[in-house]
Amino acid sequence: MTKTALKKNLKALEKFCAERGAYRAKAISARLVVVDERVRMKCEIPLCPHFGHCLTCPPNVPSVAEFSNVLERYTTALLVQMRSSITGEMEDYDRDEVLRYVAAPATPKAKRKGKAKETDDLDNMKLAAVRLHKLVNEVEAKAMALGFPYALGLIGGECMLCSECVGVRSGEKCRRPYQARPSMEGVGIDVIKTSLNAGLPFDMPPKDEIIWSGLVLVD
Repeated sequence: MTKTALKKNLKALEKFCAERGAYRAKAISARLVVVDERVRMKCEIPLCPHFGHCLTCPPNVPSVAEFSNVLERYTTALLVQMRSSITGEMEDYDRDEVLRYVAAPATPKAKRKGKAKETDDLDNMKLAAVRLHKLVNEVEAKAMALGFPYALGLIGGECMLCSECVGVRSGEKCRRPYQARPSMEGVGIDVIKTSLNAGLPFDMPPKDEIIWSGLVLVD
């Protein structure tokens, strides 16, 4: 593919993201994607409840070394972001409660009792994460249709396509093998530094919104 055709197709992918509700999307050099073993280590220390359980979380995904080797074969990538507003300070929320909430189906507003602000925030977070996941799948498919057969998508955070993962010990297969994707963090990508490199920074810790970032390795 010529440089002109590549540039045209990358612009088409950025436009595709915008049309489907992305907050921001930008094509970048794959060399701007930062991989750091310390990111993957944070899946274990402190231990994430999805570690060793979710089929798309460590250690059930490629290692940092394996992913780094694959990343070297790519020259371009597309960083995609969704955002969700928050009404409270995230540091005020109990971490375990947030993890349990995110792993469960969204709570209908009519059935909520107290903490309306917090549950609204968590519902918004979960909705944005699922929308990002689905968009990453769509962008990956679009990129393949444009002539990039090795397009590969990564989401932000754990997979939320199912209310609960079947889990490794169940012996069952993933319910959505063609849609499920591992997270950027799970393969060792430093999302904060990568977003800075791309010119798409966000606040950490978040203040009035949470930015969910996904990545599609294109060519």
